[in-house]
Amino acid sequence: MSHKVSIIMPVLNGQKYIGEALGSIAAQTFKDYELIVVNDGSTDGTCDQLSPFIGRIDLRCIHHATPHGIARSINDGIRDASGEFIAFLDHDDLWFPDFLETQITHMQQHPDVGMVHSDFQTVDSEGNILEASVAVCRNRRRVSGSVFPELFMDSFIVGNSVLIRKECFDRLGTFDETLRIGDYHMWMRIARHYRVDYTPKVLTKYRQHQTQDSGTFAAEEQPPGLMAIKSILELYPEVCQELGARTIRRRMASLYGDVAYSLFSKGVGKTTRTFLTKAIRLQPANLRYYGLYAGSFLQPSQAQIARRIWHALQRSPNPFRPSTTR
Repeated sequence: MSHKVSIIMPVLNGQKYIGEALGSIAAQTFKDYELIVVNDGSTDGTCDQLSPFIGRIDLRCIHHATPHGIARSINDGIRDASGEFIAFLDHDDLWFPDFLETQITHMQQHPDVGMVHSDFQTVDSEGNILEASVAVCRNRRRVSGSVFPELFMDSFIVGNSVLIRKECFDRLGTFDETLRIGDYHMWMRIARHYRVDYTPKVLTKYRQHQTQDSGTFAAEEQPPGLMAIKSILELYPEVCQELGARTIRRRMASLYGDVAYSLFSKGVGKTTRTFLTKAIRLQPANLRYYGLYAGSFLQPSQAQIARRIWHALQRSPNPFRPSTTR
């Protein structure tokens, strides 16, 4: 039986949160969907949490005996999907009840759109709201249409808010399994060929918790986002001329700055300075990098105060977004 929407949910040891995520799917006002859970080698009670939903929703599970990674899990789900549209929900995130209905309605009204995404909330590990609206709290405007230039400069699409025509994957292929940030790479590929629209409504909750963070970076390591945009430049070499070398350098610098700020937040001063040096070489006129470089020598208690001041001044959790960011 085919459905209008195929929902892909990759999960590895998601016992704590998956029941709540499944409940948010069951509560959708739009009911013509199938859910494909890809169990990527879980060793906890993840599968036990599926039982209450069998029969309530159209659910099937793909099992990996050992972990294959999130990109492979998502791709296996896409290959097994029957829907005209594809949506993704991580096991620790949530949808508001009108998510599918709102996004499906938009896609039906705009047949030229390949993907639509929305505003979202951030919540902590216990579900407490951190940002009621990311667009409002971070003072961000989002554009619709030919968004590739904006998306290249800022990874602003959260995966749990997208609805994508299956046609996009049939034409462009699935997620690149060699990349750590395969979703950003995929969104840019779609934006290169299709209209991408934005729904200015909070439709999802993105959970932030410590287990999401892979930890530190080696000094010689490339930021995952940088690897994604380098791959895009190889796929579409004309982008270099379209955006210009200066813009591309600024974007690369911001990705080194992202990692540097993350390391600074963890108190890893020496490696912070390594990544900032790379950012400064690409964009030597950005005074923020020099300020953070100096801050990396502070004691942890002093650095914490500096971060609070920095956030207040920048009105954003991350001060290294390019000036073109919306």
